[in-house]
Amino acid sequence: MKRLAYLFVLIITFSCTNKKPTTFKNPKITQIANYVDSLDGFSGAVLIAKNDSIIFKKAYGYAHLGHKVKNRTNTKFNQGSIGKSFTAVAILQLIQKGKLSLQDNIGKFIPNYPNKTVRDSVTIAHLLTHTSGLPHFFARESFIKRSKDLFRHTNDFNSLYENEPMESKPGETFSYRNTNYLILGKIIEAVSGTNYNNYLESNIYTIVSMKNTGNYDLDHPIDNAAEGYTTSEVHPNKLKINIHTYPVRGGAHGGGYTTLDDLYKFSNALKGYKLLNKEYTKLFTNPLKKDSYYGYGMQFPNPKEGNIYGHSGGHYGVGSEWRVYKQEGYTVIILTNKDADKGFLDVRYFIEKTISGNTPKLDNYFFTKKVIKTCLTKNLEETKSLVRKSKFKISEIDLNTKGYDMIKRGFYKKAIDLFTIEILYFPESYNAYDSLGEAYMRDGQIRNAIKNYQKSLEINPENLNGKEKLRELLAMNN
Repeated sequence: MKRLAYLFVLIITFSCTNKKPTTFKNPKITQIANYVDSLDGFSGAVLIAKNDSIIFKKAYGYAHLGHKVKNRTNTKFNQGSIGKSFTAVAILQLIQKGKLSLQDNIGKFIPNYPNKTVRDSVTIAHLLTHTSGLPHFFARESFIKRSKDLFRHTNDFNSLYENEPMESKPGETFSYRNTNYLILGKIIEAVSGTNYNNYLESNIYTIVSMKNTGNYDLDHPIDNAAEGYTTSEVHPNKLKINIHTYPVRGGAHGGGYTTLDDLYKFSNALKGYKLLNKEYTKLFTNPLKKDSYYGYGMQFPNPKEGNIYGHSGGHYGVGSEWRVYKQEGYTVIILTNKDADKGFLDVRYFIEKTISGNTPKLDNYFFTKKVIKTCLTKNLEETKSLVRKSKFKISEIDLNTKGYDMIKRGFYKKAIDLFTIEILYFPESYNAYDSLGEAYMRDGQIRNAIKNYQKSLEINPENLNGKEKLRELLAMNN
């Protein structure tokens, strides 16, 4: 199966340098600045504010590698799924105005939606919270193998999901799917009577003075924008431009461009009730329950405490996040133009640890990095021993994604080792067996690939990717 989640899932190895340490009045900023400075190959920009004053803002790496144009603090970066924050605000604005409700069904606004269950049972709340059960199109071959300039407008995606079977019943399971927000974009257009981008311009960007944010056409020149760089399959140890991996234009699901300052303005506008009133701002910026990591278009890394909120974004050559630490008074914005394993997640989690302290999730993240390094540089037995002796847990998402990084770079046997560890510690994960099946398939071990895809389907008979791959493999083996 393809990557579990592009926003949360890649790992790198920390590399020290001999740069002279930087010192700030705030000791936490000193720690963060020197950590980010020490990362090899990090490319992007970081902003940190404390009590509504910017205390750190710095750019790293290159916006254009070919011409050696450096990133600047006002460079536009692809924001990935941060755009979902704007879609959610737009929906809540329309609810606040009484033009729709969280309980409204899709069919009220899109009466010709072809799937009757979706039309009659999926609500606005389901879409906002990713509990609709709608299918995932980004990982499907029908999207991956088609030219990305075919996906410029909201309706261009229809064939990828409208007639596909649902993954689960509405309201039953959380599954992060771009499909949900594409449909919310359609609903915004239907209710407001204007297209999605015009709505954002009038009701968010202009109000906040976000002059450098928008869903631009990626196949046209974008003023002061960073290119995105991902690992090349043609030259596995080099980088390639990510334009052929991403829809040619962003939309309600994300993929637009923004800057540090614009996101900071957006964050402050939310806190100042300039976009939503107090009731809906509270609804937007607080977890629905003590175990809800995702709300109405907002992410909560510690929902039990509920004092951190924001949204991240990730794709090939994209790693981004804006986050508010309510208790400590910090706002943090990170925008990068490489795969997240080239520093984004390390920066993100180091900042979180420095500002608000260690958590089991953070400990597990950094432990998983050590496990991955051991697996890649030593052997399976040493890796198993490391895990057995540790009190920390492995992050399946990070392990799985590193495995796919190895596949992408052509290191299939290393991917097999990583997925073998994943299965050993997550034996009930259909995705782990699916992933190992793909690694064996790429390595030419057809029988092992078939065996693991079959096991994946035993655990989850609805695994569409597994069904497709198994059909192909059985045909090859006959």
